[in-house]
Amino acid sequence: MDSPELLTLRTALLITLSILLVAVLWRRFKRTVMANDMPAPMHVELVRLEVAYHPPRLHVVLSVPSEQHIATGLLDHGHTHIHGWQDKKLAPGVHTLELPLPTIVDGAYFLDLTTATQRTVRQFRLQQA
Repeated sequence: MDSPELLTLRTALLITLSILLVAVLWRRFKRTVMANDMPAPMHVELVRLEVAYHPPRLHVVLSVPSEQHIATGLLDHGHTHIHGWQDKKLAPGVHTLELPLPTIVDGAYFLDLTTATQRTVRQFRLQQA
């Protein structure tokens, strides 16, 4: 028969391993649910969009939760793609992009921000005159 010390040790190990297994499974479940069912916390957040003049350009402030490939484009009032900038690979953190605007007339335009899991469209007004 086993000694009382070995029984106590075996019981303690079983309890500890059970708790560890539950913790690992809970963490994996939480990560899967966050990624698949609630992906918004993993999306890039467009914090601020400002138009600067002379020369005309956009200052875009982004909050990136994880490494992402980001494509940006310029849309007109009918959401027709009229210009695109080079895709960027951004590390986690807050980033400021400076996007030079092509020669376009004054009016309302949209910035199209696209990643692997989202598409964000934000309107801005260009008034150079």
